[in-house]
Amino acid sequence: MVHKIKGKEKVVFSKETMIGALSEYISTESANFQPMNANFGILPELGIRIKDKKERYGKLAERSLKKINIKSI
Repeated sequence: MVHKIKGKEKVVFSKETMIGALSEYISTESANFQPMNANFGILPELGIRIKDKKERYGKLAERSLKKINIKSI
């Protein structure tokens, strides 16, 4: 909203980020829509299979941080 008021370009988050994935989820029409909290299940898959949940979620988080240009801590 601040960007709009100041006449700046709007910020659009990639669907590879949690906020972008949630935005896409709530704005996509579906007969079976169910409200939900943020969860890794709504993010697009990595393209590689990682069985270890902690490692998989870490890789998803790293990808999200790269998309919004924030360095991993």
